[in-house]
Amino acid sequence: MKLHFTFALWLMASAAIAQFCNNSGNVIIFANYDGGALNISIDEDIPNLHIGVCTYENCVVTITGPFASNVTEVQYAGIQGDNDNCNLGITSTLINAPAGVLTQTVIAPASVLADSDGNGSIICAYSCSDGNQGGCNTAEQVVAYFLNQFGGSLYYYFTQYGCWASGGYSVSNGGNCCPGVQPSPPVAAINISDNEICLGDCITVSDGSSGEPTSWNWSLAGGAPSSSTIQNPGELCFSQAGSYTLSLTASNNLGSSSATATIQVTACNTPGCMYPNAVNYNPTATVDDLSCQFLCGASDCPADLDANGFVGVSDLLLFVAAYGSTCPN
Repeated sequence: MKLHFTFALWLMASAAIAQFCNNSGNVIIFANYDGGALNISIDEDIPNLHIGVCTYENCVVTITGPFASNVTEVQYAGIQGDNDNCNLGITSTLINAPAGVLTQTVIAPASVLADSDGNGSIICAYSCSDGNQGGCNTAEQVVAYFLNQFGGSLYYYFTQYGCWASGGYSVSNGGNCCPGVQPSPPVAAINISDNEICLGDCITVSDGSSGEPTSWNWSLAGGAPSSSTIQNPGELCFSQAGSYTLSLTASNNLGSSSATATIQVTACNTPGCMYPNAVNYNPTATVDDLSCQFLCGASDCPADLDANGFVGVSDLLLFVAAYGSTCPN
């Protein structure tokens, strides 16, 4: 049996930067069209590791490496074509794995994910791209099938069109895409009720992270409290004016990320002398605290007996109190 393509083929090579879909995953998947000799070196210590392989032509899967004993199952799902593009000289797919590993070859099992762009049975896959797959499966279909078979979560997915590389593949090299929605580390975000406040006021701080974090590490330097490990620290107050940077690291078993927010605290009610002619005039004062001081001289205001910068009732009361007093010589 031979599958004919009627459109230009996308040739998939190993990505320049390896992709790992879930750092705690225990399922790796290889998929192509031409089959070939697939040599996988298990060079990472991943407990209960499952390996899925999907091709259209015959394949020889060989599992080696220092942690090969961690592999619990290897399943081939696809078509065992008679084209032998990779010159294996075999008539059926073979799986070579350490003793005790469950191996299984399944011919064209039904897809568990309906997709108009892919085949209704699991037979081959060669692209991470969307759109019509020329008779093969979409990457999402292949991933859904093997996760349904194995359980667990996807560590990585590697796909290409042609024969497998003669040098083989190490688990640590990763894959070249992450089809479908895969669990991922949280994306940290900080929610604050205001980012500009007056000294003496407080703000409310809460977690706005996505990705279901399970732990939080807050640095709230300059505020009270100054740190926290609960999801929502709540009210945060500052005792001094200034600019403060809050930071949050949100984590779960897949990883972590960090975010920051800046708070500007201003002394909005600054007490001081607001009379420009006073010797202690404070141009930054916003509330006059009656502390103005003046030099004695003809150019000053002699009626301002209490030296507060204004002539008012308080000056009159001082004058009345001193009325009739004898001035010194």
